Amino acid sequence: MSAPAAAAQTGEDAPVTRVGRAARSRGLARWSAVGALAAGASGALHVLVGAEHQDAGGLAVGFFLLAALAQLGLACWLVIHRVTGLHPDRRFVTLALVGTVALLGLYVVAYSTTLLDSFAVAHGADAGGHGTHETTGHDPGIDPVTGVDYSTGVAVQTSEVVAMAGETTPVRHDPGSLGPWTAGAELLTVAALVALQPAAWRRRTTNVLLALGGLAWALWFTGVLG
Repeated sequence: MSAPAAAAQTGEDAPVTRVGRAARSRGLARWSAVGALAAGASGALHVLVGAEHQDAGGLAVGFFLLAALAQLGLACWLVIHRVTGLHPDRRFVTLALVGTVALLGLYVVAYSTTLLDSFAVAHGADAGGHGTHETTGHDPGIDPVTGVDYSTGVAVQTSEVVAMAGETTPVRHDPGSLGPWTAGAELLTVAALVALQPAAWRRRTTNVLLALGGLAWALWFTGVLG
C-alpha cells in the first residue's frame, strides 16, 4: 500500500475511532450517574432499615449501617468519576458488584430461610440484664406472695404459633416496607456496575449473574428458599 493510500485510510479511521470513544465516554458517564443514584438510595434506605430493625439487636443494626456506609462511599466514588470524566477502575467496579450481589443474596436468605436467625436478638421482658438470678432469701420453689408451690412445674406460655404435635411453627420473616425498595435499588446498582465494566468482562459477568439467578430459581422451586 502506498503512503498516500495509507494516510487516507488513517484519516478515514480516525474519526470513526474518535466517535466510538466519545460514545463510550458518554455511556460511562450516564451509567456512573445511574449507579451513583442507585447506590446512594440503597445506602440511605439501609440507614432507615437499620432504625426499623432495632429490635433485632446491635449486630444486625451495625451490619445495616456498615452496608449503608459502603454504598454511600460507592455513590461518592461514582459521582467523582462522573464529574471528572475518568474511567472507573474495573477491579473496583467488580469488587463493588460482588459486594452488591452478596447483599442481595443475604436479603433472600434472611427473609426466606431461618439460617440467619441466630444473629437476631429478641428483646423480651428478660432482656437488658433482667434475666440474672438474685438472692432473695426465700425458697425459689414457692412464690413469696401467693404461696404457690412451683416445684411441681408450671405451664410455659409462648407467643409463637404452636402446632398440635407440640412443635413450634416457624415464623416467616417480614422484610418490612423498605426491604423491597432497598433490593430494587441494589438491582439497579448491579445493572449500572455491569455496564461500567469492559466489554469482555461484561459478557462473563452477565453469564455469572444469569447462572446465579437460575440457581436461586432452582432453590425456590425445590423449597429450599421461600
